[in-house]
Amino acid sequence: MNAVFTTGTRFLAAVTLSLCAAGASAASLLAERPGGKDHPLISRYEGGILYDYGSNPLGTARLVERARSGPVLRPVEGKLSNRLYWGPKEVSALAVFRNYQQALHTAGFETLFSCETAECEKLRIQKMIEDFPREAKWVGNSAMVNIFNNGDQRDFHYISARKQTGSGFTYVQVALAGPRSDGETAGRTRQFIQVVEPAQAEMGKVTVDAKAIGAGLQRDGKIALYGVHFDTNKAVLKEESAAQLQSMADALKAQPAMKVLIVGHTDNQGEIEANLALSQKRAQAVVDALGKNYGVAANRLNARGVASFAPVSSNASEEGRAKNRRVEMVVR
Repeated sequence: MNAVFTTGTRFLAAVTLSLCAAGASAASLLAERPGGKDHPLISRYEGGILYDYGSNPLGTARLVERARSGPVLRPVEGKLSNRLYWGPKEVSALAVFRNYQQALHTAGFETLFSCETAECEKLRIQKMIEDFPREAKWVGNSAMVNIFNNGDQRDFHYISARKQTGSGFTYVQVALAGPRSDGETAGRTRQFIQVVEPAQAEMGKVTVDAKAIGAGLQRDGKIALYGVHFDTNKAVLKEESAAQLQSMADALKAQPAMKVLIVGHTDNQGEIEANLALSQKRAQAVVDALGKNYGVAANRLNARGVASFAPVSSNASEEGRAKNRRVEMVVR
């Protein structure tokens, strides 16, 4: 077999190139894309040519999943990595497909959906995914990435799979179409491979303005804020917290009769008692800053730390833990 795996989830990258001519020019469709290489989790079929590649640090992809009613498209979020290959000359789509099936299975991936030519055609899978390569991000700028958007059902194969990695899942989808009979890529299987790895947005990059804070306090009696930042495992406010603290002070000054609790929340990592102490110190640091630097009367503020006792998301993932680490203003 030509697509193989290494320890854990890493496949052996078999990178032997077979350009159709030793003198292929940079403009040739059969030239290896400069700067590109196989994704570390999954290789090309041995002897294939990397036509294009691209990535997105955080985005949403769609892949086919089998449901009771039939195949459905499932959105998944994470770091996206895209590869487009031409297979070796005269190697069938079926041969390439069998290798990827075996490699994914051997590396511990669970198949979400798989079909070969006849079933794929019956279920119109090519139609479902034909825009995926066009929607993906590429370093090149060529219409050739639309490799399935031509109604050509010849030897189409597809597989999607996932494997748990830490608290999330890594997804792989592979779509193959048989060789065209003419043109520079004649006789070469077209291959689109997309890997989706766990990733999340960095929180705390947007502050809530005074008007929104005031409206939230009046409507809900509380508001969660993610623009207040501390040094790791400390109660020292970072400089980038200034904009959020100013908005908190402005909201309170606009409603001079309002008194609030400043509540510190942590995730569930570490000991409860330590997190209780840390969340209390952080809440007090905010109270002190609002009084000393932003002119809010001390008798309008009280600090409370509740550690991980009031989560707003699951602590099972880093994304959830990031949502739980927050400062809240609560009307008292």
